[in-house]
Amino acid sequence: MPVLEQMQAELVPSPAQYDVLLPPTYGSGDKTYPLLFWLHGGGGPDGFLQRQAPRLTSMWSQGTLSQMVVVTPHSGKFPNNYLDFPDGSRHWESWIAGELLDHLRTKYRIAQDRSGTFIGGVSMGGLGSLMIGLKHLDTFAAIIAFEPQLSPSFNKPEYSPAFYDQAFHDKNQPANIVRDSVDAIRNSGIEIYFDIGSEDAHEFFHGTNLLHNTLFANNVRHEYKYVSRAYHLGESFEWRIPDGMASWNE
Repeated sequence: MPVLEQMQAELVPSPAQYDVLLPPTYGSGDKTYPLLFWLHGGGGPDGFLQRQAPRLTSMWSQGTLSQMVVVTPHSGKFPNNYLDFPDGSRHWESWIAGELLDHLRTKYRIAQDRSGTFIGGVSMGGLGSLMIGLKHLDTFAAIIAFEPQLSPSFNKPEYSPAFYDQAFHDKNQPANIVRDSVDAIRNSGIEIYFDIGSEDAHEFFHGTNLLHNTLFANNVRHEYKYVSRAYHLGESFEWRIPDGMASWNE
């Protein structure tokens, strides 16, 4: 089961915490494993990796997912959104892609390069994984996002807080990032997988459709699944997450 760890941090309130799930064979040799950042949703980190652990361990035992070290950073609740805040109070994106990653590569036997470093998440964590992965192309080889919390438009939402102006929206919303950095993203070869349920109560399908259409129009390879009759969270996750991870892991 996952273990709670902590580290001293400069970029976010310290000590910063994270949950880590080690694969079953980690303690029986000197093998180096891939790393998956598995980002929690807007409700916060409590219990997130614990709930996901049975799915991951089942896939490992069945051989449908490569064994890897899985880490869930404790990154606060909505609307933290894995952002680097302009007031300097917290830099979640920079912490995950920099300070935390460096710490993990020292502490655990994990990949020291891009090819074995992945990022994924659910809802707010889906947004975070797409945003961070698309902005740090030299760091991550693959992104996997389930029902990501995406803006439905290239324009910033009217309800945005004062600091969240159009320039900030352009910098941090995945469809805008693709629009503005398409050549770099296409040429990086990063693997991108995301899905959405047709009955998503938050209607995040507007944002996922925008991202899909932007990627498709710019010939950026990706996989997008619009899951019929699936809700935000709910019973469909019992098969959606294993199905998505298995296809991404091929």
